[in-house]
Amino acid sequence: MDLAYDDLINDRDRWLIVMLARGYTTTRIAREMHLSRHTVAERISKLLDQFACSNRSQLVAYSYAHRFLNVGVWPPGVRR
Repeated sequence: MDLAYDDLINDRDRWLIVMLARGYTTTRIAREMHLSRHTVAERISKLLDQFACSNRSQLVAYSYAHRFLNVGVWPPGVRR
């Protein structure tokens, strides 16, 4: 990975976006990540703001377009 890519998003945020792409609810993401629903919702909100996305679907699409997620792979995984 290049330095610019690493500066934009960390591994936990990439994993959160993978779960969004898979259709997980905030509750399920919180359970998988061992966080509170509030923490997950707050992190999603920050990611939406960071990448100027208006909703979760747009964030997932942005993540594919900028290769935060593996293009052409389903279910989505984290880019390595």
